Amino acid sequence: MSVAELARRTDIDKKRLWYILDGQCEMRVEEFLRLCVVLKMDPRGFVTRDMVNGIAEATARSIERRR
Repeated sequence: MSVAELARRTDIDKKRLWYILDGQCEMRVEEFLRLCVVLKMDPRGFVTRDMVNGIAEATARSIERRR
């Protein structure tokens, strides 16, 4: 599939998609999820156990600071 077609299917600006794929800009979560849907990929496959643990720890620290 061409980048132009992928951009069309995901509703991501073609130029922005080029920059994302080239590593020149970071992908937004919404864009990542759109790409996963179009490419028929499960986004959970990109998340490691270490990521989940890190998010849980950061969330717990954030909650503690608010108390």
